[in-house]
Amino acid sequence: MKSLTIKGALGAAIIAGIAFAGIGISSAAQTASGYHHGHHRPPIARAMRAAHLTPAQHQQIRSIRKEFRSSLTPGQRPTREQMKALRARVMAVLTPQQRTAVQQRLAQLRAQHNAPPAPNATP
Repeated sequence: MKSLTIKGALGAAIIAGIAFAGIGISSAAQTASGYHHGHHRPPIARAMRAAHLTPAQHQQIRSIRKEFRSSLTPGQRPTREQMKALRARVMAVLTPQQRTAVQQRLAQLRAQHNAPPAPNATP
C-alpha cells in the first residue's frame, strides 16, 4: 500500500511539473505586443507579401524555387552565393514598384530585428 501512495505522489509531481513547464513556455512566447505568429518564414518570404504578386508571378517564383531545390543534392545546404543568386532571380520577376516595396519591407524587418527588446510589461 505504501508503494502505491509513493507512485501516486510521484505521478502527481510529474504531471504538475509538465503543467508548470507548459505555462512557462506559453508565457515566454508572449511579449508586450502579444503573440508572434508567422515568424517561421524567412524575412524575404515575409517581405514578398508587400509586393502583392500576380498569379503568374507566383507561378514563376515557384518554378524558380523548385529548380533551385532540385539543383541541390539531398541534405546539402545552399551557400551564401547560391542564395544571393536565387534572390536575384526572384527579384527579377518583380516590377520596379514591387521591388521597392519588398526592399522597404525588408528594411523594416531588419530594423525590428535589430531593435533592442521592449521591457517586459508584466512583473
